[in-house]
Amino acid sequence: MHVPHISIVIAAIALSLVTPHRSDAADAAATATPAPANPQRQTRHPRFEPEYQRCTFKGTGDAELNYGWLAPLKARPGEKYPLVICLHGSGGSVKASAVLARQLMREQYPAFVMVPEADRPFTWAKTDAFSRGVMENFPEKLPVLIETIQSLLKTEAIDPMRVYITGQSMGGVGSWGAIAQHPELFAAAVPVCGAWNVNDVPKMKSVPVWAFHGEKDPTVPVQFSRDLTAAITKAGGTAKYTEYPGVGHNSWLQAYDEADMWKWLFAQRKSTAAN
Repeated sequence: MHVPHISIVIAAIALSLVTPHRSDAADAAATATPAPANPQRQTRHPRFEPEYQRCTFKGTGDAELNYGWLAPLKARPGEKYPLVICLHGSGGSVKASAVLARQLMREQYPAFVMVPEADRPFTWAKTDAFSRGVMENFPEKLPVLIETIQSLLKTEAIDPMRVYITGQSMGGVGSWGAIAQHPELFAAAVPVCGAWNVNDVPKMKSVPVWAFHGEKDPTVPVQFSRDLTAAITKAGGTAKYTEYPGVGHNSWLQAYDEADMWKWLFAQRKSTAAN
């Protein structure tokens, strides 16, 4: 049996995590709207479900983040709500944002939902999990995302004890990266078919995780989720893991329809708020 050279496999994985699969026309349509002033909102987000508004945050220097924004239904004055950050994959979409926009979900789990964008040539977070230097030339969106979250915590009725992050594929990598680099911000994470360096587990073990992966994933090897969740548990953290037998890279199609996952996620709460 022919086995591809490891360098070819690594290059293919890295490329799949940062190269959107949409057409150039779709990319152009998604970014054609001029960026509003920080953090002014337009009527709707042209890229995601119609419930989402398009927003732009201007961060340090030239950093900028476009994102979709969904507020809770029937928000009560003086009450604070969870924030769920949904990180898309290299194709530019994330099923979590569609699920959370459903009427029943919005009624059952009142929350703010943020769907940031990291278009080419950006990735969410760099990692050496695949191979040394393989992602070193990809600029990151995570720093300005963190800036945006910190700003929103000051301006919106967000409960700082209930900030959650999830994402699929490239967004799964970003979810692991976010809790490795800024564990103080997050109450829980749900990485779907993601990856990260297991050596960073001591940094992220304070954040409860429920990871999902397809057993037959040809793009991001399932061993990443197996190793990371096992290491978190061994380090004394909380890590749940669901692996779908026979499923390939699109494990998000099942993961985000798991009712128990959403129930678990919204039950997570930090003991102390980030400074």
